[in-house]
Amino acid sequence: AQAAASQSLGGATATVALEAQKMAGDNGIPDSKEQVQAQKIVGDNGVKERVQALDDLVNSDLTAKRNEYFFRTPFLVDMLKPLMRDPRDEPMLCLQLNIVQFMVPGVLTVYGVCGCESLPLLLRNFVGVVYVAALVVLFFERFILMLHFSSHRAMFKNDVLSGILVWAFAPFFGVPSGVYKLHHVVMHHIENNHYLDTSSTEEFQRDAWSDFFRYWVRFVLLIHLELPYYCLRTKKYEHLTRLATGLLSQIFITFILAKHVSALGTLWVFGVPHLVAMSAMCFGNWSQHIFVDPQNASSNYALTYNCIDTPGNQTTFNDGYHIIHHQNARLHWTELPGYFHDNKETHQKNGAVTFRGIHFFDVGVLVMTKQLKKLARHYVHLGSKETAPTVEAIEERLRTMLLPVSANKKAA
Repeated sequence: AQAAASQSLGGATATVALEAQKMAGDNGIPDSKEQVQAQKIVGDNGVKERVQALDDLVNSDLTAKRNEYFFRTPFLVDMLKPLMRDPRDEPMLCLQLNIVQFMVPGVLTVYGVCGCESLPLLLRNFVGVVYVAALVVLFFERFILMLHFSSHRAMFKNDVLSGILVWAFAPFFGVPSGVYKLHHVVMHHIENNHYLDTSSTEEFQRDAWSDFFRYWVRFVLLIHLELPYYCLRTKKYEHLTRLATGLLSQIFITFILAKHVSALGTLWVFGVPHLVAMSAMCFGNWSQHIFVDPQNASSNYALTYNCIDTPGNQTTFNDGYHIIHHQNARLHWTELPGYFHDNKETHQKNGAVTFRGIHFFDVGVLVMTKQLKKLARHYVHLGSKETAPTVEAIEERLRTMLLPVSANKKAA
């Protein structure tokens, strides 16, 4: 059904209609509502589709059930919860316990099977593949975002308990011990995707596979050189000591396990997850900072974007509100959706980009596969419905935000 009304458009009478735009395409990226509403202006020059307006939407992120963990472990959660700084972080505690309950039997099984050389090599590798696949599908994204937010706001009152994620859990998810906080909290947030940030996306043409490959090499392979150099260059010697301690201790432990327990088991428990994790985080950061306004690259509103009303926010501690996170990294993850709505006028004034029904990886895939128009239909206008721009206008705007940021703009 269509609701028709008359209005003036360029001196001609136009009809405004709201109709559903099915967004699931060849790449199979789903929407949170399966469909995205869009306005169409029908005038003398044909059909021009307008993007959706925030005032017409209901953001499920405000009320949706949390899905960061699979089940609550009653006795242990009740025992450990008093040790937490903020009771709102209980989903993180539940997730940690879920990971332990999966990882202990999983790691023991991989080492047990891979260490039994009488078994066929194909079978031993198959067990490793199943373990890594289960780890990635069930826990990887959840763990990385738990590590992310707990690095900004410690989970426990006790520093040793808070450090377990970084020093003990992280290597099993492919993240070197003691590295994440330095890389993300200290470097990425302080340097803010600019020159000294070794994970900066500014210099790249961000819809080109050749540029992404260069970025991958830097993020995945050169990090072990560039991160220590960053510490030296910025005189962060204490962080350099922690970095060296973490890397050297992990190398030592990995060597001992490979030599005296099982080299194949160590490959599947630590080696393969490391390559998967670094590559996934590489594409994740690339996608989060894929749109940078070259005219205003120093603004937090112009170097990333928000993803709202998407199931991905319920498994990632509301990670989609990335502009807000760069504005105030200490804001608790449960407050992000409400803060977004309370400050939508500020977002609009500063030209913030917002998408609905998709998450960062989806955005990255659509950009890299040259589907900007499809992505533009997910764009959310933060002003009134009457001032909503056309899909074509947003498509062109997004295209300009993929250009490399020139040296003079960086300096400015």
